[in-house]
Amino acid sequence: MPYHGSIIVDYPASKTGGSRSVSYSGTAYEEVVVDIDVDTTPFDASVANCNDHVSGLTASVGAMNLAQCAAIKSNAEKVSKSIIDGFLHTVRAALSTQKAELEQKVETRLLLLRQQAASLKEKQEKMAADYARTTARYQKIFSDLNNELSIRIHEIDQPVFNAAKDIDEQSDRMLHTDMVQTAVTMSRETSILQAQINAATVKRHALEAMNQAKNFLVSKATSERTIQESFIDGSGEDGYLVPVCYMRTDSGKEGTKQKCVMPDYYSHKDRNLEEQLCQSLKDVDFAHASKTEDEQLKSYVQTEIAQRITGDDSHSERVRTMINKMFNR
Repeated sequence: MPYHGSIIVDYPASKTGGSRSVSYSGTAYEEVVVDIDVDTTPFDASVANCNDHVSGLTASVGAMNLAQCAAIKSNAEKVSKSIIDGFLHTVRAALSTQKAELEQKVETRLLLLRQQAASLKEKQEKMAADYARTTARYQKIFSDLNNELSIRIHEIDQPVFNAAKDIDEQSDRMLHTDMVQTAVTMSRETSILQAQINAATVKRHALEAMNQAKNFLVSKATSERTIQESFIDGSGEDGYLVPVCYMRTDSGKEGTKQKCVMPDYYSHKDRNLEEQLCQSLKDVDFAHASKTEDEQLKSYVQTEIAQRITGDDSHSERVRTMINKMFNR
């Protein structure tokens, strides 16, 4: 600690003698050891109490958080269930309405078709009776025409028959007279003419046979060319894509569900083919399809949509739009 003060001192011995005041100051240092005993029992008790309250508050906050999360989840499930139920009810009601309308239209069309079928059957029976009467009438006319034509043809050919008969009689007369040479010459000429006629007939038949052979060869070449153009170049091991719909649903409680759907012209041959396909695809890691496969699949889907949904009404258009929207996700 600092200190200061003054003191009166005597001068040194002299003739006159005297005293004076001398000031002094400085700082004094002293080491002091202080022992303090503090009782912390109440403070420790308050700290422990505070820790208990903080722990209780933490547990309360955790329980409140869990309760809040459970309440939010429950409310969300209720809201989603209400929304889904409402949507499904709306869709079910719309489908029921459309079904009723379509059933009414179908019944109307069926009634109209039944009436038209009865009318067509009546017209068919009437036309059959008319056809029978007309056939009988024209059959008699054609029979009379055939008889008349037969008589006229015989009349037209009668001079030829008479000429042949006269020639035969003349030949017989020549054979019994001195004109045998003439008869022989006429017979020779007649045989030559007959041979030429027979040769012409054979040539005509040969030409017809050649034309038929040519037509057969042309048809065969055309068929072979068509078959060749229809063939696909390859070693016989080329693969063809078959459209198959494979669905897999993973749920925690019920496990994994899977289903395969393929065209009827494949599945009707073997009813277990879909189950076998599902088992073979169970552990397959599906990669993204190539661009070519994607284009082929889109082309096939559009073709199926065009064949299955042919209407131009708003319902058909909405169905086509929804299918394309789900397919392009």
